[in-house]
Amino acid sequence: MSFDKVGKLIKEDYELSSHDHENNDLLKVIGGISKLNEANKAVFCRWVKYGFIEGSKAFVSPVGTITLTDWSSEVDPLIHDLINNGIATLNDRGYVEIPYMMRWSEIIDLSPVCVDDPLGIDPSETIYPSPMIMKVPPSKELIEDSYDDLSRSLANTIKGFDFYIDGEVVHVGLNVRSIGFVNPVLFRSPIDVLVVTDNRSIIAHKVIDPSRTVHRGLSSMEHYLLDGIDYAVLVHKYTYYEDHVETFNKIISRQYIRDSGFVIVPYELDYMIFLKWPRYNSIVTKSQSAASKRALIGGAISFMLNAR
Repeated sequence: MSFDKVGKLIKEDYELSSHDHENNDLLKVIGGISKLNEANKAVFCRWVKYGFIEGSKAFVSPVGTITLTDWSSEVDPLIHDLINNGIATLNDRGYVEIPYMMRWSEIIDLSPVCVDDPLGIDPSETIYPSPMIMKVPPSKELIEDSYDDLSRSLANTIKGFDFYIDGEVVHVGLNVRSIGFVNPVLFRSPIDVLVVTDNRSIIAHKVIDPSRTVHRGLSSMEHYLLDGIDYAVLVHKYTYYEDHVETFNKIISRQYIRDSGFVIVPYELDYMIFLKWPRYNSIVTKSQSAASKRALIGGAISFMLNAR
């Protein structure tokens, strides 16, 4: 889909789902998934587990709610199955809403229903992820940054969000190389845009313009995760879809960076396009080194916020 068409779609169709402000009985999700056709369940569990969708036109809200405005014939049986089993609902515009879907893997224990991973991720497979469009909020202040300074533009954009990925935004930092004043924690790769949320989650962004470098930022994703950062997000300036598909597949096929999110941003940065929603850093639960570093980072963040 071209970015001109995406922009037109936003202007015509985008509105924040009311589900983002309501409590949902997430336990019903497990019952609904258990009733899905086995083939549909396999596809849907893969989407939920890894944080992407296929064959659809979609919006994603900052809390992870998915709104489908159109979809291909290949996924039509799945969409109807989701609606029939109460996992998705039709809103008053005829769009399909799945509240908090991108965050389910972290706020619901899906292991009883997504037991196996029959599809898995085959490194030889090329997945074509659907763009999940997130409209950015109006700026709270006058900003006249040049788009050439993509990191600063992204930081100012994220400051406009009340909630972002895992909590309310309380701090946004640029070019962060360490954190803490006494015995600072040094990062292996500088964090271009660091976001701290109210629940002390740390979200690290690596910002790349692929037209200006051969590097794609994958090593930074590995470094962020090994350093115990909660969420790692790779941000690319838009070039062309096929290039971004290649990067997406490199992320999804490499287990050590698979938790990373992947976002592309257009020229005006009036919306962000998630090809992959980030997953909580699973390395922290497997590596004592990463867990220890995360504890040090958490202490430094708490000190910083309490000192305000």
